[in-house]
Amino acid sequence: MAGKNFAAALRQYQWKVHVVASLPGLRKHLRRYGADVVVLRGPCPGLPDFVALLRHTVPGLAVVWQAWNVGGAERAAALDAGVDACASAGMEALEWDALLRSLYRRGHRGASAWRVLGPERTLAGPAGERLPLTVRERAFFVRLFDAPGHCLHRERFFPNVASDPRAGARRVDVVVSRLRTKARRFNIELPVLAVRGWGYILLPYGVATSPRADAP
Repeated sequence: MAGKNFAAALRQYQWKVHVVASLPGLRKHLRRYGADVVVLRGPCPGLPDFVALLRHTVPGLAVVWQAWNVGGAERAAALDAGVDACASAGMEALEWDALLRSLYRRGHRGASAWRVLGPERTLAGPAGERLPLTVRERAFFVRLFDAPGHCLHRERFFPNVASDPRAGARRVDVVVSRLRTKARRFNIELPVLAVRGWGYILLPYGVATSPRADAP
């Protein structure tokens, strides 16, 4: 929860900053707009569960915690809980800018700039792309976002749909085929690569897509 002075200092370094006053408000904002980094300032009860909740809301999200009057044990516990970095109480804007840029680079190295907006059930792209999704299409992308950089086997997308794994594999192929047709109507290049004989992988932003590829 970034204070107004803190947000103003970051904006001077060309960061787009949104200020929220509560943990529920933060989750609501993330579901609607997403984020690259979240800075939690001050006490945060139930930190491990809350960090896990944030990462479920926005896969690949970086989390920084800044707290006052805490010692090494508390900071170590926060890092063990999944926080990416702990900031000292008096850290200046120049150092904040360097830290946030470092986390941004780390998060986008091999990561996808696409995200699923939950309430609208929409695939959102880095250049303002918006692709409406069905329930099953959303489930397909959620599985991909939960495994960044990994090629998922066809049978792993909808394991409970049918008792026959081959039927599940065929079903995900149909989902992807319909997604590609829909994306073409919206003039969107779908960030999904099909790996022959295996499954699908979510591509990082800026990597050219192709309908099919040979397995490595």
